[in-house]
Amino acid sequence: MSVRKHDHIMAGLTPVAGPSLLVIVVVAIVASVGDAGLSRIATLGLVNLILVVGLYTFVGNSGILSFGQMSFMAVGAYISGALTIPLTMRNVLLPNLPGPLGTELLPTVPAIVLGAAVAAVVAFIVAIPLMQLSGLAAGIASLAVLQITYVVASNWNDMTGGAASMPGVPRTTDLWSTLVWALAAIAVAYLFQISRFGLRLRAAREDQGAAASIGVNVVWHRVFAFCLSAFIVGAGGGLHIHFLGIGSPESFYLGITFMTLAMLVVGGMNSLWGAVLGTLVVTTIGELLLRIELASGVLNLREVGLALVMLAILILRPRGITGGLELEWYRVREWAGWRLVRGLSAGSRPMKPGKR
Repeated sequence: MSVRKHDHIMAGLTPVAGPSLLVIVVVAIVASVGDAGLSRIATLGLVNLILVVGLYTFVGNSGILSFGQMSFMAVGAYISGALTIPLTMRNVLLPNLPGPLGTELLPTVPAIVLGAAVAAVVAFIVAIPLMQLSGLAAGIASLAVLQITYVVASNWNDMTGGAASMPGVPRTTDLWSTLVWALAAIAVAYLFQISRFGLRLRAAREDQGAAASIGVNVVWHRVFAFCLSAFIVGAGGGLHIHFLGIGSPESFYLGITFMTLAMLVVGGMNSLWGAVLGTLVVTTIGELLLRIELASGVLNLREVGLALVMLAILILRPRGITGGLELEWYRVREWAGWRLVRGLSAGSRPMKPGKR
């Protein structure tokens, strides 16, 4: 294989292989430690990674800031949760579930996929009017979708359990199964961004008028990305509810919305590499600050410290840690070559007198 062909193949694989390899290495390190608490943190971090990658699929490619994607997390969570609660328990806890949700019992994986599909259908209905908007108007409208979802989830007692939550969901989400879902989400997001749909949408992000002038139907490309994002986020919701074993409206509201947005913005909103790296950085810093808070007894140290760290990162790197750029092969190759040359140079330096 020629060097040029090898570089061409590596250039195509690096943007998805690099983030995936980073996630695998982190999970392998956590698993090797064998600490149950650390494993739980890593599992929840992977769930958040899926949510952030789903958020990136729409926000990063379209350039439209959406506050409503966690609505589809709620849809995916409640649908998959309802389909996996044992029937005897379901008849007691949620006896008035509508239709097949009250009678059918599915394994976890099909239930999560079905919940994600329902989330995508709901997203399609929402997207038809929403994607006509741009900029601040679209952001405010998406926030309204989140608020409506929260109100419905809090009051639809027959479906969600309302404020009393949906209990009894089997806790089947573990570290390794979540890793598989996370790698799948990264792959799907990458395949979309390099597809003709993704490239056209990114062109519209840079100049909507120019994209429309060459025949790009901007609205329908946004709708497709919005629905794909909802599917990934819905799957993340299914994993989340099967991790906690209970579904509460608060779990899908402002807290997770702003946390996932912060992870995406800190990493770099316009790149998949930024979505992965931002999730890892914010999760790691948050857990370190939490341990310091518990040891010192200083209340809310985690929230304040995390806010200050994120503010510092955004001041120093306004486009995020990655600058909105993907991990590219030529950068990796140059870095590796520089390290090699530096190591060889250090090894070839003459020894000072008296050194042996």
